[in-house]
Amino acid sequence: MNPRVVTVLALLALIAACSCFFLPANPSPQAATDANSQRTDKAAAPQPMSASKENAVRANPGSEARKKPAVDWKRFNALMNMDASSGAMIPEVTEGDIGRFLAGRGESAINLIAAFEKTSDRRWLDRALELFPNNPAVLMLAVQTSPVLAEPRSGEPYRLSPEHKAVIDRFKAADPNNPLPWIFSAQEFFKAKQTAEGVAEIRAALERPAFYTYSNERIDATQRLYEDMGIHPIEAGLFAMAGLAMPQMTAAQQASRSLMEWQKSAADSGDTAAANEALRLTYNLGRTFSTPEASRTLIGQLVGISMETRALKALPADTQPAWLTVDPAQRVAEMEKQKQTAKEIASGFDWVIRNQNEEVLSEYLRRMRSGGEPAAYEWLKGQKK
Repeated sequence: MNPRVVTVLALLALIAACSCFFLPANPSPQAATDANSQRTDKAAAPQPMSASKENAVRANPGSEARKKPAVDWKRFNALMNMDASSGAMIPEVTEGDIGRFLAGRGESAINLIAAFEKTSDRRWLDRALELFPNNPAVLMLAVQTSPVLAEPRSGEPYRLSPEHKAVIDRFKAADPNNPLPWIFSAQEFFKAKQTAEGVAEIRAALERPAFYTYSNERIDATQRLYEDMGIHPIEAGLFAMAGLAMPQMTAAQQASRSLMEWQKSAADSGDTAAANEALRLTYNLGRTFSTPEASRTLIGQLVGISMETRALKALPADTQPAWLTVDPAQRVAEMEKQKQTAKEIASGFDWVIRNQNEEVLSEYLRRMRSGGEPAAYEWLKGQKK
């Protein structure tokens, strides 16, 4: 599966996009240091304008480039409601835009990642690997976009190439307390039908507490790119999310499905210990996506919920294994409530858009950053009264 596409509810993906407009209060020191090392003050950007005029200003910025931009609410509404024509409304990022962005902001690892994610031009990722060979954010994308990832021919088994394994191992060394590289490794072993190795990698992943996806720094850099093009920060944040790769979602979901296949095989063969272990690992992998950083977006929460649910539903009736510290039925009910809250948050933005209330939307995003989406949504509901 293409890691640049997250197969979760499309509307919730856009809400997650809005939830990531700004950096977290406590970003990963390792990733944040690189992002901040090349950061400069944001330059004032131009008013939105016609495509031809916008291109002219971008090519030769003058007095108009210093005007304060405004939200294009028609475009914003179309994007939030998945209008069929909304894709055409997203400004194209040209080679000239990237050149000016990197010249003004610097060739930091995060800025080069932004260039790659908005253009899909492999040379920018290769440049990042050349300059920052051990940067974990760069390596995460390299793991999922490596040229050696060509699918095997029909009938041929999938094999984990030494080159690809080397990139994963570099990712592990670059961020040793982050479970992500081990989850990616498990995904590859499961695809190669090496179940024992995949299970071992999941166990190792669950021992590592510092879950981090570098997404906030990546979105922040891409948002600056769009702002430099004259786009309002709110829209720029949404556009930044549109091309953001979230490979951890796919890797975790595929790994959990492989664990459940192992569970079924073990149960059918009478190996109750292995079947119970598979459920434990699947459930705890889901809980990993409930940590504050992993659940920063609704997508992360929903991915975790789906894995937890998969494990709980496979439990024998009226049983509660020692590794499960909550009542299964109670936990399922809690997760259903979380999903309902997600639906409420989705509908909550309609009021903001209808009223074109930029101030409320900006404050909601600020509160989301500092206190999380549920608390921010409670505040938003109070504004409608």
